[in-house]
Amino acid sequence: MSEPNSKIRIGKSFALHTLKYPYRIFLNSVADRIIWIHPDVISFAAFFISLLIGYLYFRAGDYPILLLINIFLIFLRMTLNTLDGLIALKINRKSMVGEMVNALPDRYADLFIIIGIALSRLCDLSIGMFASLTVLLVSYTGMLGKAIGVSWQQHGPLDKVVRLFLIILASLIQFILSITNHPAISLFNWRSSVLELCMVLFIILGQLTIINRVRGMLDEIKRKESE
Repeated sequence: MSEPNSKIRIGKSFALHTLKYPYRIFLNSVADRIIWIHPDVISFAAFFISLLIGYLYFRAGDYPILLLINIFLIFLRMTLNTLDGLIALKINRKSMVGEMVNALPDRYADLFIIIGIALSRLCDLSIGMFASLTVLLVSYTGMLGKAIGVSWQQHGPLDKVVRLFLIILASLIQFILSITNHPAISLFNWRSSVLELCMVLFIILGQLTIINRVRGMLDEIKRKESE
């Protein structure tokens, strides 16, 4: 994939490695071996894996084993999203088209995963849809900064890495509860699956993230105007 903006690309390539630096070293060596593969090919492979993840979540209410498969696929998607960034940096590919290819499929991929959860038997549809809209707004406020002439906003707490980590954790707990015949838990007289609670957490943390990103934009605007 082309590398139009080093800040965007580097932020993407560090997604896995902020949690485990040795994994970055390993992937860097892998990138050296597959540098002949165009980064866009890897990016679109990650996109289609996300479509599969969304579909498997849709069926996971009937087949809990799909939750474990999705944990593996999410790690695979994160790995591919890292590799395409590393390769793009190594071959120094820069273009405005690359920026579009970098951002748009990723936004679709995130939404497909959450919509897959929303449409499953493990989540109330209205909660899942509200969570997907929240994540969409989180992404929008991140990009909005660049559109208005300040930096790309990356404030948390609900950035991409946190979202995927929470989904992985919720999927693992949901699988354990499902195989023990306790697919739902009670919380303040409200019975809910762990994945549904994860979506509720997305809504709460997502709104906080939107507020933080708006504040970040306003702070930068004030500094620019004062100068």
